[in-house]
Amino acid sequence: MVIREVLEHIYRKGYVKVDEISGELGIPKSLVEHVIRELKNKKYLEILIPLEEAYCSFCPLKSKCHIKTAGVIKSYILTEKAKRLLKTI
Repeated sequence: MVIREVLEHIYRKGYVKVDEISGELGIPKSLVEHVIRELKNKKYLEILIPLEEAYCSFCPLKSKCHIKTAGVIKSYILTEKAKRLLKTI
């Protein structure tokens, strides 16, 4: 089951990027992206926000800034809900 493989992979690594999951598990990137959307919707994953991006969220110039961290590759971590699920599987 792809969902379980993705969850277990993220659990083992601590956090993972879509490209890493795709490459290491041999799963198409589009399928990994779909699984991640589903896992986020079910509250099993959350985005790991880079520190510099967190600072931008408070900046009063963020709507006009062109030096944003846009394009930063998102990483994902498991929520406590996902960790409990993996222990029962």
